[in-house]
Amino acid sequence: MTITLRKLAEFSEIEQLEAMEGKIWDPSTAIPHHMTLTMQKFGGLFLGAFDDEEMIGFLYSFPGFTNGESHLCSHMLGFLPEYRKQGLGVQMKWLQKEEAAAAGYSKITWTYDPLETVNGVLNIAKLGGIVRTYLPNCYGQLDDDFNRGLPTDRFLVEWFIGSNRVESRQSGKSSAPSFQQAPDLLRFEIKDGIPHPIEIDLSRDEPAVLLPVPAFFQDVKRADISVASLWREMTRELFTSYFAKGYVVTNILRGPSTVRYVLEKQPFPDILGASSSLS
Repeated sequence: MTITLRKLAEFSEIEQLEAMEGKIWDPSTAIPHHMTLTMQKFGGLFLGAFDDEEMIGFLYSFPGFTNGESHLCSHMLGFLPEYRKQGLGVQMKWLQKEEAAAAGYSKITWTYDPLETVNGVLNIAKLGGIVRTYLPNCYGQLDDDFNRGLPTDRFLVEWFIGSNRVESRQSGKSSAPSFQQAPDLLRFEIKDGIPHPIEIDLSRDEPAVLLPVPAFFQDVKRADISVASLWREMTRELFTSYFAKGYVVTNILRGPSTVRYVLEKQPFPDILGASSSLS
């Protein structure tokens, strides 16, 4: 098996994206190819993964403009089921970084559910993205297996692709500081095999704090949707409160039943460069 990644430029390649979306997710939600073709002509960036000449995954993004700042919006990344968990998503994001930098972008943004920690490990720990914006019920009520029954809250990831932080992760030379002394913002207990949130703390003011969330949120949903709803409500309140205080998600620490988001107060010299801050 030889997997190659490349930028999509040919009409026939762009046309395949609609069918690929239907295979990976739901055909009814696939974006029509006439729209992807239009985006490709006017600044969209489309990447494909191929097993020999068969497309097995893709990533597409389009230009965005927020608060007077241009950036690249990364919208969908997906692979056929048999090609997942092979590290291809990370490889695709590094290719996106190089292509975006060549096009003149310094930042890429995208969203993900903060309770889906596999995505969190990729976006924050492996790629070096940061989060300082919480979007409650970002996409409204969705009726797919992944989202059904809960508000579609999302993190907005900001990926500063020229920063020391991101470069060190790409080179494999990053080293995370210890956060063992940082306090937890949420107290939980393991009951019936799943973590149950009990109490939150909105009063902390240390330089770094930790926010535990379930390591396997879909398991919590299947076991007890009311417990899953509590996790959504409590973490929403914590993240929005601490973001308002100036905290930023900078790392994620893995454990057996929960993972902990690391929130630090800005500025952080390695976000944009040796002498830059987030402001």
